[in-house]
Amino acid sequence: MCWGEEHGFENLTIQAMQEDYNNEVWITTINALYKVSVAKEGGQNEYSVVCLDRNYSQDWNDLYEFCSMRTRKGELCFGRMDGFYLFSPENVVFTPCVISPLFTGFRLFNESVSCGEEYHGRVLFTQSIDKVRSVTLNYDENFLTFDFSSLNFVNPSQTYFRYRLEGADKKWNEIVSDKGQGSVVYNNLLPGEYTFHVMSAGNDHVWSPESVFHVTIRPPFWATGWAFVLYFLCLIGIVILGVRYVYRKNNQKLIRLKEQQEAQQKEELNQLKFRFFTNISHELRTPLTLILTPLEVLRKKVTDEQVLRQLDMVYKNAQELYTLVNQLLDFRKIEMKMEKLHLTAGDLEEFVSALYANFQPFAKEKQLDFRLELSDAHWYMNFDHEKLHRILNNLLSNAFKFTPEGGRVVLSLSAEEVEGHSFANITVSDTGIGISDEALKHIFERFYQVQHPDDSKVGSGIGLHLVKEYVELHEGTIRVESQPGKGTSFIVRIPMDLKVEEEAVQETVTSDDRKKLLIVEDNQDFRHFLKEQLSEMYQVIDAPDGEEGEKLAVEQNPDLIISDIMMPKVDGLELCRRIKHNVQTSHIPVILLTARSGDEAKISGYAVGADSYISKPFSFDVLLARIKQLIEQQEGRRKEFRKTLRVNPSRITITSIDEQLIQKALKLIEEHIDNSEYNVEQLSADMGMSRMNLYRKLQAITGQTPTEFIRTIRLKRAAQLLQDGKLNVSEVADRVGFSSSSYFTKCFKEQFGVLPTQYSETDESGKTDEK
Repeated sequence: MCWGEEHGFENLTIQAMQEDYNNEVWITTINALYKVSVAKEGGQNEYSVVCLDRNYSQDWNDLYEFCSMRTRKGELCFGRMDGFYLFSPENVVFTPCVISPLFTGFRLFNESVSCGEEYHGRVLFTQSIDKVRSVTLNYDENFLTFDFSSLNFVNPSQTYFRYRLEGADKKWNEIVSDKGQGSVVYNNLLPGEYTFHVMSAGNDHVWSPESVFHVTIRPPFWATGWAFVLYFLCLIGIVILGVRYVYRKNNQKLIRLKEQQEAQQKEELNQLKFRFFTNISHELRTPLTLILTPLEVLRKKVTDEQVLRQLDMVYKNAQELYTLVNQLLDFRKIEMKMEKLHLTAGDLEEFVSALYANFQPFAKEKQLDFRLELSDAHWYMNFDHEKLHRILNNLLSNAFKFTPEGGRVVLSLSAEEVEGHSFANITVSDTGIGISDEALKHIFERFYQVQHPDDSKVGSGIGLHLVKEYVELHEGTIRVESQPGKGTSFIVRIPMDLKVEEEAVQETVTSDDRKKLLIVEDNQDFRHFLKEQLSEMYQVIDAPDGEEGEKLAVEQNPDLIISDIMMPKVDGLELCRRIKHNVQTSHIPVILLTARSGDEAKISGYAVGADSYISKPFSFDVLLARIKQLIEQQEGRRKEFRKTLRVNPSRITITSIDEQLIQKALKLIEEHIDNSEYNVEQLSADMGMSRMNLYRKLQAITGQTPTEFIRTIRLKRAAQLLQDGKLNVSEVADRVGFSSSSYFTKCFKEQFGVLPTQYSETDESGKTDEK
């Protein structure tokens, strides 16, 4: 038989053991005396252990082991250092607990709650704690302490308590009290119903009836039943809203899809319509040109006034048809996002005044009061002359068209400051038939036609759309104000601080302005060596063979190419031949490297157009010197172009292809020298080159963009005319294609360092030098 704490022993260090005449065993430990009884239950022995005395004041600590005896009278004796204990087992009195424990106190957060006192604004107990036996608490009042007593006054040191909080504890807990009182603490209890059970026992370990205390901890408002009902209702509401949202979204998606399909069908119809008109327009341009040209000749030869008036009417309508054809082609460019803004400096006041003068004959013919109103401002600014001309021409044509005889048309120019930026406002107002409010919403839509009582005044529906697109290209705005029967005003506002960007095809400018070299070498180590050494002074790109080198030459437009001769795929000689025969790359100097020596190798290299030939092995300093020399020669040719008054193509080019290209460009510019509208777009078309290729070629050969090149040729021609002394400055400016004398004077001074009026007075050497 093994005994332990589960049988009632608190200390298993046994000092002595004696059996009395009733076959009951008495055992002493260091600090307690136990009685062990045996009873028969169902044929088996049942043992009960009762602690008769427990002494925490060391009264039993000095007992010797086995220092005990039983007398003939049956008395038991246990010795001590200063004496002995002697008692008769029959006289030992037990102290049973037959009354339930009494609750003596209740604490929240270790703060005692008394009868009739307020706790957090309310009274929890209206009677004493031993009579209440229940309490209702809030969710945050969950730190509880129960105080209770066993009423064991005979031997309070031999008091045992057993307790359990139903709802929190899974089993009974037991404690021993040497004063007959107990205390239990529970913290962080969740909201819910709890029942505290407690019972006591004396040294006979016979348990008393239970004492019960009920605790209700109310949940927070968000965890109550009503709250969950609300949550459930909200969830249902969310589900309903979600379903409605999905339904509405799908419905909107169907509507958008239908609208997209309708818009797509409309767009396809517009495209079909537009492609048809575009094709027709291309077909009409040639016969219209053949009509207009003879008409011009006939108008100059005919002297009969009646015939002349008829010819003028035919010519006017042919011009209008020709303008409409061009408008359709311009519209096509707008739709294909091909139209770009080409800004040039000019006097806006002078530009508007010239346009006003062009429309004066039409005003007289229709007996209209046509006025020009100009405000004082600095009108020299950047704008696209061609597109602004089309904008105002369209607006004025509409104003003349929809204004009856005797009406008034006003063209006004004024300045406006908005958030620190200057804007030019150009207004075209008339006293015509006006536009309805419904039509105003769609006035700038393509193919939209305002319905008028007079069907003869219905337009094509693309003019105002083009106007709006051109204004927006200028980063400007256009708005319209109109009252039916009273007139209409179109207000165009464009910034006065537009910056002239270089050609739209201009290459990306980087912070690295060093010359760019292309190394073509199949030996990887040697190629990397050259690249590493040359990268200290130049931008360097490289290719492993001639085929890749040719691609890079076309794409990157390097300033110089260094190539080995012996390479796979395309060797250096073939690469050089292709470079020199391609108009995109013919201007690039080529240095050939080879391990072969002798005149035959050099002859082969120079035969394909190589600019220099270096045999391996070579001094790196020699290569650097040759690179520097070729680049300086290239810069020298550019300076020659800028310096000389008469351009000699053979002196500024290194290949016949480039010489022919410059000759052709000069010839075209000379043929259109007096046409101020002749620009880069037309030059590139006449040259049969894209704007990108033309830009790269002229930049590489002359160091100037196409716009600068055209302007330079005009100015050089102007200088020659001024040398002759037969024309004044205004006549010279007009002869070389400058619409504004002030702009011509500004450009001339920038080119030659003196004013045109001073040029003829200077020495000839001074006339040819630039600042």
